[in-house]
Formats: sequence, C-alpha cells, structure tokens
Amino acid sequence: MISEDLGYQKSRKVNRILALVISGIYVMVVLPLIGIFISLFLDSLFRFPKIFLFPMNIIISIIFLIIGVIFGIWSNFEIYRTGKGSPVPLKGTHTTELVFKGPYKYSRNPMVFGYILLWLGLGFLFNSIFLILGFTLIISLLLIILVKFWEEKNMTNRFGKSYLEYKSRVSFLIPLPQKKSNQETIKNE
Repeated sequence: MISEDLGYQKSRKVNRILALVISGIYVMVVLPLIGIFISLFLDSLFRFPKIFLFPMNIIISIIFLIIGVIFGIWSNFEIYRTGKGSPVPLKGTHTTELVFKGPYKYSRNPMVFGYILLWLGLGFLFNSIFLILGFTLIISLLLIILVKFWEEKNMTNRFGKSYLEYKSRVSFLIPLPQKKSNQETIKNE
C-alpha cells in the first residue's frame, strides 16, 4: 500500500513537471511565434504604420516582457510548490491546495496578467499594431472568459468557502493590495 502511494506521488510529480514543460513551450514559444508571423503579415497586408520609433519600442517592450515573464514564472512556481499541481487542467496535474501566496496574494490570475503583458511586450518589440491591438485583445478576452466561466466555477466547486473568501479579497486580474476580509473588518471595529 505504501509503495503504491509512493508510486502515485512520483508519477503525479512527473506528470506535473511534464505538463509545465510542454504547456510552457506551447504557450511561451509556439503560440507567440504564430501570433507574431500572422500579425506581421496582417500589418504589411493592411499597410499599418509602425507606431513607435526605434529604440522607444524596444524600451517599452522590455518593460512589458520582464514584468510579464516574472509574473508567469512566479505564478507557475507557486502553483507547483504551494498548490502541488500545474496550471494545466489534466487528470493528476490539478492543484490540490488553494494558492494565495506570492503573486496570488495580489491577483487571482497573475499568470493571465503576465501572459497579457507578454503579448503587449511582443507587440511593442515587433512594432506591430495588429499584435498589440488584435492578438493581445483576442488572447485577453479568451483568457478572461475561460477563467470567469470555467476556472472560477471549478475553483468554487473544489475549494468552496475558502475560495469564495479569497475571491472576495483579491483582485481578479490586475495585482492590487488585498481588501480586508469580513472577519478582519469585524475584528478591527
């Protein structure tokens, strides 16, 4: 029985790591490359002008890219370490603990926030109007809809009252200081 449990834990750990690596490559390399090529093609097809002069576009892109990558890595690390899972909703990789540390202390969706900043950074880097306004907007809307209508329902079902309390205190997307919980407000009065 103990050896079966150890085997399951090892296999779960391997699955979590594989899910992180494979999804990371897809989300951080494959999708952005596709988005960049399509956006540059559409920019040239519709003769969109470059919106920023060099090196201003590079400076702006570096700021967005650094902040986006930091939030992406930090949130994935906390999901793996504290939540004992991965952001990929596959059997055996989901989080087993509610994460409210690290970037999750300030945003319920810091990974989405970081990913949106990553797309903005790429748009400025390649000086692409379509990448900034088109792809970033499309990706943002799709992620927000997915999180609002699927993930939040899933989190409520899995973590119940703990998640609802967390949800009432922490910003949906943009990292902000936590609101006081009802219990903290009562204690302070």
